[in-house]
Formats: sequence, structure tokens, C-alpha cells
Amino acid sequence: MGQLLVILFLLVSPHHGTSQYEMDTEVSLTGTVKEWTFENPHSWLWLNVTGAKGNVEEWSIESAPPSYLSRQGWSAATLKAGEKITILTSPLRRETRRGILLEVKRSNGETLIVRPRGSFGRPAGITPR
Repeated sequence: MGQLLVILFLLVSPHHGTSQYEMDTEVSLTGTVKEWTFENPHSWLWLNVTGAKGNVEEWSIESAPPSYLSRQGWSAATLKAGEKITILTSPLRRETRRGILLEVKRSNGETLIVRPRGSFGRPAGITPR
């Protein structure tokens, strides 16, 4: 009976999707990978970004589930701690240094896409940080 209740709860509980994010805004961040987790229900990237005044800010960036990312060619080994990257993210509403991952550009020029452009409409603009 307990398992049935858990299953029913999971079926009827809402999933936030992208409604918590400003999907019409894209922010460009350059930093160093602190950690990359490739786990359910969502993968996460922690990125250390050096601000204009030289202070390091940690950004927590949500990404898609591993099942989705795997179909895009991603894996648990895709990003390594210490790797310098530039990302595009749409920021979380009402919270700083959080966002949802759109794409990653590596220092070798390779671009890794999480969500193909146009999935959420046309962005208002890209803001470098």
C-alpha cells in the first residue's frame, strides 16, 4: 500500500519545469568547474566565476536529467573539476547566482548544447558576467 501511495504522489505532484527561470534572458558566464553531477532527477553544475572586483562567486546551475543529456551526447565525464568553460544560462527568478544550463563552450572551441536554440522562444539578449 505504501508503494502505491508514493507512486500516486509522484504522478500527481507538479514538476516545476522551466517556469522558475527567466527563459527570455540568457546570461554568459566564464568560470571554472567546481563540480558536475550527472544524477537524477537533474544534473547540476557548480561554476566558480571571478567577478569584476576579483571575488569568486559560486553559481549553481541546474541541467536536464541524465536520460535527456545522454541523448545529446553528455555523460558523467563530460565536465571535469578545474576545467575552464563559458556557459549560457537563464537565471532563476528572485535568486542570485542560480540558473538553468543552456549550453557550454569549452576552451578548445567545442560547444555542448543542452537545449537547442528556439526551444523557449527568442531571448531578449545575452548578458556577459
